Amino acid sequence: MSRINNPNGLTTRHTSRLRLLAASCAAIALAGGAQAALAEEAAEAARSATDSDSDSGAIVVTALRREQSINEVPISVATYDKRLMDQQGIRSIDDLSRMTPALNFAPSSGVSANNGSNISIRGMASDVGSATTAIYIDDTPIQIRNVGYYGGNPYPKVFDLDRVEVLYGPQGTLFGASAEGGAVRFITPGPNYDKLSIYSRSQVSFTEEGAPSYEAGLAFGAPITDNLAFRVSGWYQYSGGYIDQVAQGTDTVIKKDVNSGNSTVIRASLGWKPTDTLTITPSFYYQHVEANARDDYWEGYGLAKDNDYHTGVYSLEPSNDTFYLPSLKVDWNIAPNIELISNTSYFARKQEQTLNYATYFSVLRTGNPFGVYSNKDLDNTNDYLTMKQKNFVQEARLQSYDNKLIDWTAGVYYAHTKQDFSNYTGSGRIPGTLINGYQQYDGRFSYVNLVHAKDEQIAGYGSVDVKPMENLTLTAAIRYSHVAFDFVNVGDGTTTGNVRTVTTANMKEGAWTPKFGISYKIAPNNMVYASATKGFRPGGAQARILSDLCTGDLATLGLTESPTAYTSDSLWSYEAGTKNSLFGGKVNFGASVYLMKWKNIQQSVRLPTCSFSFIYNLGNATGKGGELSLDVKPVEGLTLGGNVAYVDLTYDHDVFGGNGLMLKADGQHIGGPSWTGHLYGTYEREVGQGVDAYLRSDFTFASHTYQTSVSGAYGYDSGLTELDARNYLSARAGARFSGVDLSVFVENLLNSSDVLSRGHDSIGSSLYYNQSYRPRTVGMTLQYRY
Repeated sequence: MSRINNPNGLTTRHTSRLRLLAASCAAIALAGGAQAALAEEAAEAARSATDSDSDSGAIVVTALRREQSINEVPISVATYDKRLMDQQGIRSIDDLSRMTPALNFAPSSGVSANNGSNISIRGMASDVGSATTAIYIDDTPIQIRNVGYYGGNPYPKVFDLDRVEVLYGPQGTLFGASAEGGAVRFITPGPNYDKLSIYSRSQVSFTEEGAPSYEAGLAFGAPITDNLAFRVSGWYQYSGGYIDQVAQGTDTVIKKDVNSGNSTVIRASLGWKPTDTLTITPSFYYQHVEANARDDYWEGYGLAKDNDYHTGVYSLEPSNDTFYLPSLKVDWNIAPNIELISNTSYFARKQEQTLNYATYFSVLRTGNPFGVYSNKDLDNTNDYLTMKQKNFVQEARLQSYDNKLIDWTAGVYYAHTKQDFSNYTGSGRIPGTLINGYQQYDGRFSYVNLVHAKDEQIAGYGSVDVKPMENLTLTAAIRYSHVAFDFVNVGDGTTTGNVRTVTTANMKEGAWTPKFGISYKIAPNNMVYASATKGFRPGGAQARILSDLCTGDLATLGLTESPTAYTSDSLWSYEAGTKNSLFGGKVNFGASVYLMKWKNIQQSVRLPTCSFSFIYNLGNATGKGGELSLDVKPVEGLTLGGNVAYVDLTYDHDVFGGNGLMLKADGQHIGGPSWTGHLYGTYEREVGQGVDAYLRSDFTFASHTYQTSVSGAYGYDSGLTELDARNYLSARAGARFSGVDLSVFVENLLNSSDVLSRGHDSIGSSLYYNQSYRPRTVGMTLQYRY
């Protein structure tokens, strides 16, 4: 059984890490001076590269598993290259989702919450079962299947990434199961066989009513011989907290800025070209993220009177999340315009979290978050959770490219995934005392839950692009996936009457995911397209709810026990769009509209009294919406742009459970906000010999979010009806010279405290846990590129 102690060492190491940051910044500055002549020689090339990167026609993506200009890819794609991510200050998935319309990253709040989240594209939200959105590092999927009451996807931190691609709509043909709503791909840079390359970034920032934050990172690569090259990088970030822990009922601060954390990323790759047609690239990716506490604040504690966030949690809830990913990529051009690509990878992850259930136990036993019950012991109210994930993936594909008549892809895919989950819940009572006449497990636990799950997937796929006439492309693709899932759950403790219960289940199923498309290039930089695509996510098994506290809720649903299996769901998406670059790239315009049919939806049914939940297939839904993007360059150096998305995904009809209870209502919304958008402006101007100054501002917004079911549906929670609209403004000003980029910035310029998530322990509980943006933060960034 794992234990997580509060890593207070973060604060004691604070001073030494500030020294490290100062030393790093000094080293970068010295390097800039020592290499001034070298950098001056490269400055013009760097400026040219920057100009090229800003031209939408030059952006290259691999959304269809081959390199193409983004304007030639007949799907809706949002792409961020390394320079754009630096300009926008993107450091994490939170920043990425805020900048990307229709990509919703919802943090979790409430009794079974953690520092995880639910990510969805075009409203395809479901925090249970298999993922609806695929997460890739290069060619390796890393998303998880939720098999317990805890867990979330891992997300790479944003340093030394070549680009990030957000693919809208089902990607089941090329990216398999769980790319039902879309995919997010983090693409890393490969070794450079031609020249030395260096990238460094240091940053320090100060958050209003919070602690300082800082980061430092360095990446470099070079050829070793004509056919051998490498790239290595390392990055560290300390994220200062801004939530204060207070004594319950008094607002007396016990500890300030408790939600601090740190992240470390290390990556290395080696490229070898034994022949002109064969490239072999082994690589290794490591990431470790720690948090001293969750980002929840307690509603009504602080904020209103002193613009500070407070939490009254009895004991802090630390977490850590570590993964490593070795991989081997082989790229062999076996004939003119034909290549064979193989990717072999192993992804290993361990995620740990401590939660405090003091208020939950009080609500459950007294109806009051601070109520007193017999043998109450606040020191025995922690819940200790561990999730381990191991993925082995082998994929090989043969594909043609740049042919005049036909381009094709054929591939095979194998994945073997294991997940182990453990949950040890303190009883909330004095250790050694009896609970309803039962001895506590191991003297102090009321509930123990152990899960072992195994997924095995074998798939074959093919895609053909036929060009019967100039500028016209017809696409047909199909994938067959066979999925096997095995599940073992062990439950024990006083909630089960000290009877150890073992649940085993297995499932096998196959699914076809076809795609049909047509695209037409009206002009070299103008295209229209249409497609019909299917996606799916596998079914599975789940633990039977063992707590006797849930007996009444299950009986209300006409159940004597919770279900232990659920089936796959599927989606058909019909999309049409256009991509255009006009007036020599001075105007870029894109638009897409779509209709989705989502069937047999895997969703959570929460039991209102005991707060446990189970997975159920709950009816069908229809989604409709679209995305619109525009950027213009009215004068030299000035770019104004924006993108907006609309999604309306609702249930097609009422969904009833046992005893005639309505579980979901006709017209009930699924997913995040209906409207999301991003407006931006940049201005660049040469202000001296070899010195370019720039200004940039980004404004993002989202409409209100429906958060729970409608009145009259089972489990309706009147306290969680919707979240208000939200907005966020940032600005950056800087100068580039001799390969150096020095800038100052303000994040959350208007100091928005809009609520991003809201939850509580149980229906009727008066205590709410919220999450919001980090308060206004000002800082300085120093970057160097060569």
